[in-house]
Amino acid sequence: MGEIFENLRALWVVWLMLLFVGIVVWVYWPSRRRRAEMQDRANIPFRDEQPRAEAGSDDTGSAGDKKDS
Repeated sequence: MGEIFENLRALWVVWLMLLFVGIVVWVYWPSRRRRAEMQDRANIPFRDEQPRAEAGSDDTGSAGDKKDS
């Protein structure tokens, strides 16, 4: 019975190593490298934003931001 568990433990390590190598190969496979498309999708949240200099030019700050001395 102890031999079975030792063999299963060895197979478990082999299975995890194969899984790890498979994931690494899948990530770095050349057809998955579409940088321009992925960069475009990554910048979707920033497309309609105004630049910082223009956004700060209007006085829409709240009254709690200014302290009177």
